[in-house]
Amino acid sequence: MNKKIYLSMCNKNKCSGSVHVVEQGDTLYSIAQKYHTRVRILLDLNPFVDIYHLQPGDEICIPTDNEKELGGFHPYIIKKKESIGEILENLSISFEELSHINKVLYEMEVPVGTILLIPSGRDSGQKEK
Repeated sequence: MNKKIYLSMCNKNKCSGSVHVVEQGDTLYSIAQKYHTRVRILLDLNPFVDIYHLQPGDEICIPTDNEKELGGFHPYIIKKKESIGEILENLSISFEELSHINKVLYEMEVPVGTILLIPSGRDSGQKEK
């Protein structure tokens, strides 16, 4: 029994672009050139790809045209009543990483009267405005 089992490098359910099936002789660089994208973008979309051992039959997620234009990022539209916490959990990303990319999060206003819990020993930071 000499049957090969191929593992998918990408999650087809989360791949918003197309899926490329690796052929003999393919490299990540040649795949990137074929689809007019960058190797870094392919690596971002396929975090489990082994760039040194691509095998025929491996599947790699290819970015959509929008992702190519945004340099490896894709837009995410916040749904009604969706919290930042839910977004962080669904996308498996930290607030620090998300806010570093999306500066608007630093500028978002918290509704007046919201109570935040601050660890003991920290200055309350409340200044008169």
